[in-house]
Amino acid sequence: MMKTYITYGTEFFLKQIVKNHKHRNILTFAGEDNTYLYEETNDDTLFSAPQSFEVLMQDNTLLELPTLMIYFVVSESRQDVFDTNVLPLQSLKQYEGYHAFRLLKPLRGETYVYTLQFHTKAHLNDFKKSSFYRNYLSEEALKQYQAQDFINNIYYTKHLAPLER
Repeated sequence: MMKTYITYGTEFFLKQIVKNHKHRNILTFAGEDNTYLYEETNDDTLFSAPQSFEVLMQDNTLLELPTLMIYFVVSESRQDVFDTNVLPLQSLKQYEGYHAFRLLKPLRGETYVYTLQFHTKAHLNDFKKSSFYRNYLSEEALKQYQAQDFINNIYYTKHLAPLER
């Protein structure tokens, strides 16, 4: 089972991890607040305290491209329904600049992540105005999977950019 590990911190510290593990395919991104490392592997993680996920759905290979990450809660009672709900991934290919997609299920907890990549930030921003985004990825579309207790419901996005080498 393919796993995804995400960690964040200072650019200097995280670049050391990448430099010391060149044999691993670790993607490096700049976020608004931190530097992020993103690794997909069947091996154990190198990261000391990562966010850990199982890859439920995927399309194409992730690269260091403009990336949108959507974090959202799926309540425990709705996870079976959500996990078997099939997104029309073929439809993503119609959007200009689309590159790759992941649906990540947390190994612990209820916060899932959609990861989408586009060739440019402009393509990504255009996609956020699309019917696909509105119908499947928006907060409104994902509300049906949340808990009745709205205090525990999370929905937020992160925009990541390739880190300059």
